Amino acid sequence: MKKWIFALSFAAVFALQGSMAIAAERYSFGSGPAAGGWNPTIQAGVQLLNKELKGKFSFQHVPSQGSLDNVRRIGHGEFSTTWGHVVQIYSAWNGTGPFKSDGKLRDFRVIAQVRAQAQLIAVLKGSPIKSYSDMKGKVVNLSPRGTGSMVTCTNIFKAIGMFSKIKPRYMGVGASARALGDRQVDVVCLPGIPHSFPSLTQLSVQRPVRYISMTSEEQKTIINKYRFYAPITIPPLKDVRGQDANARSVAYDVWWLAHKKMSNAAVYNLLKVTANPANLSKLSKVAKYWKGLNGNFDALTAHKIYVHPSAARYWKERGKKVPAQLVKGY
Repeated sequence: MKKWIFALSFAAVFALQGSMAIAAERYSFGSGPAAGGWNPTIQAGVQLLNKELKGKFSFQHVPSQGSLDNVRRIGHGEFSTTWGHVVQIYSAWNGTGPFKSDGKLRDFRVIAQVRAQAQLIAVLKGSPIKSYSDMKGKVVNLSPRGTGSMVTCTNIFKAIGMFSKIKPRYMGVGASARALGDRQVDVVCLPGIPHSFPSLTQLSVQRPVRYISMTSEEQKTIINKYRFYAPITIPPLKDVRGQDANARSVAYDVWWLAHKKMSNAAVYNLLKVTANPANLSKLSKVAKYWKGLNGNFDALTAHKIYVHPSAARYWKERGKKVPAQLVKGY
């Protein structure tokens, strides 16, 4: 009788070990606000990952408030992987700005560059506002709190000494364009994808809009104060009615991050699926944000922020050069 009990117990343990061995590793993928561009973009990526990696790895799409929220949550291990602006990544890495109370958060690594994007400061085409100085006393929507866009909008206005002179609002990105069209706000500040934003483009069909251009001095002042921004000139845009002249602004990188809880195999396969040229082409048709995904990490050398070893392995296999000094595990 004891032999039978032992045999059954052994079989049960063996079966349990077998089921554990084949169980998919589960990870959360933080995205962004429902009305923003990252939410549907990352959701499409998650669907592809779960289809291609079924049985090995499982990803759950988790909406968030945006870049600031994403970087804080991955820094504390609440997200396994997510996207973030270099602005917030740099601050979290060094424990500065909005992350001063968090301390240095370094339990994540960069695995890819998503794209560079510009900050858009727009008004209705018929608005009397022609410059930043014209915004004195005006209602300016700075994007919702918790988003990277809100941080950049605030940085811009503080750097040029205009923040105390405007009436700031923090509406959602979807409501922002509607409020501009209804004249509830005078100016909106939104993230570019890379030079336009869906709701703003849609508004321009009925109510043309134009972007406010910084002076060269204002642009230099912002970049000198915040080294993670780069100068950019947005050209006239066919899709955005009313935007028919060059507009100076600032640009910044969006990076893909992975927390140390992710296995090396998970990080490698994550990229192998999404960055595969055929898959990337399909994803880009669904959401333009995927179009610029790449393995160029050169910009990180100035910030001394590390690249995940498995990501470096993947991109090197694709023929990309990854600076050796940036590749470091935990």
